[in-house]
Amino acid sequence: MKLSVSLPEGDVEYLDAYAEKQRLGSRSAAIQKAVRLLRASELGAAYDEAWSEWVDGEDDHLWDVATADGLA
Repeated sequence: MKLSVSLPEGDVEYLDAYAEKQRLGSRSAAIQKAVRLLRASELGAAYDEAWSEWVDGEDDHLWDVATADGLA
């Protein structure tokens, strides 16, 4: 998919320098990496939420069974 964005000159310069430094080959590759990093940055909150749901749920005893198997 093609996308057009408007960025301040300083941001474009930074993007170009980053792409060159990281040997990404293009602005598009640098932006794709930025999007992956944004997604990854949200995973921590998602894991925290999932853990809270697990601990507060009725199945948390299943974890005790799994960890009591003697394997570390």
